Amino acid sequence: MDKKILVINIGSASKKCGLYSESELCSVHMEKTSDGYIGTIKVGDNKEDVQIIQTDYDDVGAYLMRVAGEKNIAQISDVNKIGLRVVAPGAFFQEDKIIDDNYIQALTLAQEMAPLHITPVLEELNKIKMWSDDISLLGISDSVFYKDMPTEAKLYGLPKELAEEHGIYRYGYHGISMSSVLDKIKELKGDVPEKIIICHLGSGSTVTALKNGQPVDTSMGFTPLEGVPMGSRVGNIDAGAVLYLLKKGGLDASTLEEMLYKKSGLLGLSGKTPFVKELIDLEKAGDIGAGEALTVFTRAVKKYIGAYSAILGGLDLLVFTATIGERSEYIRAKICSGLEHLNISLDSPKVVVIPTNEMAEMAKRAIYTSGN
Repeated sequence: MDKKILVINIGSASKKCGLYSESELCSVHMEKTSDGYIGTIKVGDNKEDVQIIQTDYDDVGAYLMRVAGEKNIAQISDVNKIGLRVVAPGAFFQEDKIIDDNYIQALTLAQEMAPLHITPVLEELNKIKMWSDDISLLGISDSVFYKDMPTEAKLYGLPKELAEEHGIYRYGYHGISMSSVLDKIKELKGDVPEKIIICHLGSGSTVTALKNGQPVDTSMGFTPLEGVPMGSRVGNIDAGAVLYLLKKGGLDASTLEEMLYKKSGLLGLSGKTPFVKELIDLEKAGDIGAGEALTVFTRAVKKYIGAYSAILGGLDLLVFTATIGERSEYIRAKICSGLEHLNISLDSPKVVVIPTNEMAEMAKRAIYTSGN
């Protein structure tokens, strides 16, 4: 029997897992909601909504393999590679690699820099490492897409020696998604337009500028905390405000980290929820805080589009992708409103919605990463 590849994509508010051979055999997509979890199983062209509980969400890889076994698709013994999306700062993580003891050590050291993404990956690794010694574990880099981004886009205004010593540069994230969308642009257009901006909008969001298919700037930075306000992440904030909170706000570093990653963004602004769909419903019901949170979010995305259009010297194509970007016409309309000077409007041929397929991109890259 042909060996299979299992890929696991752990996001800040969702988990996706897929089993692949020459194509996708089956997959599951789990999402957090205010009421718990929702899940969708896909086998071939058939989709089924399923009830997800905490233990399912915590062990998404085992859950999908259980489904694959029940449907006579595959067993764990049929899997020879498992690829995990890795969101971690540092040049070490800007390439796809075999996950060995050195890799896990490096990931553990990086954990304090991106805890929201690295902690669940380490937890997942601890579980799947027990499956079989014959399965190669692969770290699929979410930042390698930006590896050759212009130096001026990577640098912060820090002393050069300090940046070099600690590796503090703009690494960028959601690169797996960007690669997937770029491939689909080629299929859609037959050619890659010169000046593209891709808005990956979900619980975590990235806006990326591409010229001739190559990234020239991106909104996330050293960690996935930078950029537009996100579901529960603060996004851009004056470093002086962070220092003030440390000195005068009665917050220690760990408490501040928890607040910036898990209690800010749309959740912090609205005081209600990190989920855009729920905020839209609240705004329509007259909730002023929900409306304000959505306006701050869409205005921030719009600012990046304007700034990146200036860097690109114009704009040929504006792409919306990921959960919010694909599903919410309301959010797309708010972002596009006021961009008429760029010949951008919701119904413009320059504005497209392209579903991302990070799982297929990960599976493709796992094939070419050395292993069994």
